[in-house]
Amino acid sequence: MSADADRSVQPNRIFLFLVAYRWASLLLGLWPVFGLQSAANPGVPPALVLGLAASITLLISLFNRALNRQLTRYPYLLVLDMLLAAGVITVSGGTQSPYYLYALSPLLAGAFFFQMRGAVASAGFFTVAYLAALLVSRRVYSSPVQLDVLITELAGIWLIAILIAYPSVLLKRLRKAHKDLEETRDELAGQNQELSSTHRQLQIIHDLTLALQAAPDVQSVQDRILSVVTDELGFSRAVIGLVNPITERLENWRSQPDTAQLPFHQAHLPLEPEAGPIARGLLAEPETIWLPQDQVLTGNPALNAWLGSGPWLFVPLALRENPVGVLLIAVESDHEAEQNGRLEMLTPVASQAAVALGTTMMCIDRAQRLAVERERNRIARDIHDTVAQSLFGIVFSLDACIAMLPAQADSVQHELMELRDLASDVRQQVRRSIFDLWPQELVLERFKSDLSQHTGQIGTSRSFQVDFDMPEEFDELPVEVRQVLYQVAQEALTNVAKHAGVDSAQVSLHCEQDLAFLTVQDQGCGFDPELVLSKQNVSDRFGLRGIRERVRSLGGDLEIHTGLDQGTRIKVRLPIIRGVQRA
Repeated sequence: MSADADRSVQPNRIFLFLVAYRWASLLLGLWPVFGLQSAANPGVPPALVLGLAASITLLISLFNRALNRQLTRYPYLLVLDMLLAAGVITVSGGTQSPYYLYALSPLLAGAFFFQMRGAVASAGFFTVAYLAALLVSRRVYSSPVQLDVLITELAGIWLIAILIAYPSVLLKRLRKAHKDLEETRDELAGQNQELSSTHRQLQIIHDLTLALQAAPDVQSVQDRILSVVTDELGFSRAVIGLVNPITERLENWRSQPDTAQLPFHQAHLPLEPEAGPIARGLLAEPETIWLPQDQVLTGNPALNAWLGSGPWLFVPLALRENPVGVLLIAVESDHEAEQNGRLEMLTPVASQAAVALGTTMMCIDRAQRLAVERERNRIARDIHDTVAQSLFGIVFSLDACIAMLPAQADSVQHELMELRDLASDVRQQVRRSIFDLWPQELVLERFKSDLSQHTGQIGTSRSFQVDFDMPEEFDELPVEVRQVLYQVAQEALTNVAKHAGVDSAQVSLHCEQDLAFLTVQDQGCGFDPELVLSKQNVSDRFGLRGIRERVRSLGGDLEIHTGLDQGTRIKVRLPIIRGVQRA
């Protein structure tokens, strides 16, 4: 193609067409050679003239590409071609020359390549050159000049040049219009692709929003986000970890496709710079970064083994500049997501995920605060209805005892003994209310020591031994789970110490993924659980009925295995909600 597309219309094809025209016009030069027409100039052999014209045409044919490029760069080369054509006219008979059509080929080239201006300039120059050729031919070769033929040929020069130039202009405009249409088509195709991509993003965000609105807890929100990343966006694996603002750690890791979940005591990562690139990425200015293959991601070996070698795309999840969690996406290469455009679609999904997770966690925190407030109000009512009234009774009875002294010493002794028992019951009630507001510092050692001390102060005349089988991972359990486990163990041990007729009990705990199992058992006299649970006495709220209510409050299950003279085993199963509580 020509270097200047605006000045030519498919130059190579036009140039080949002009070469073919030259060869075809040489057929008329065969007539004088074979005697079909008398030679106009007897002094110049017709074969020599034909050979000259054919040689020029052959050179043009052999070097057509180079001549094409040079012609478009240097239009004055047409002047040389027109002079050669005029020379052929000179030696071949002037107005009687059979090479008139051959001589018009430079005009055709000027009209095709340079449109109307080229046609007028070529026609004007060739007119002068043609008249000069006729003049030389008349003087040198005595070739006659026929006026009517001269006028016809001069008219032909201008008419052919202008008539060829006009279609060339139309072709140029047509080609420009075609090019504009192609550009418009490409632009519309690009816009359509962008609209399709945007529509898909909006559809994914819309579906994600609807699903997140119906999610009952944080884990459901995580699962839905992971499903969108893997199923809708097509990534092979995605992992989400959540920030626990209380402990300042990344916890509650979930993956899709599902892999074996880490034990909860291993799946935490402190938000400290020394904890690895993931923690540093959340502590620094949050931005999406690439974590190359085989890079050590965290300071937790178990978490590193669970995540794998990568490479990973690190996407921080933040709500109002507060870190909510982190989204890790496995990719096949460091730039795969950029190449196929999925990274652009991932950005709004990550933003929506951060909003959903942050909002859900704030709702949970608000619900927790409301639950704490309700529990405080309940305890206040309990203290008012039980402890305050009991203390009032103690004070009233002590006043009566004072009035009876010393005349009724035996009666006073009996009343004081009853007051002692009542004061002991009041102490236990206050203790239960206090432990309902147990602080977060309930670690394993305090769990054991307080339960041992509690059973030793119940009021029995014999010593009581509690054997614990508790793992160190107890300290990693969520606060609300530890509180319920303590309350359940406390009530169960109280029942054993008071009613089982034994001086020992066993408390054991073990965890399996997202479940905690607590067992309290003894070898005592046993009881009928249906009879006990059916009691309507208010004081029984701190017994088996209280245990059942507390377990159900966290979505757990309670099993009681007992019988007369068969001992008792109480087994509790609680779901472990790592990092945050269920909404």
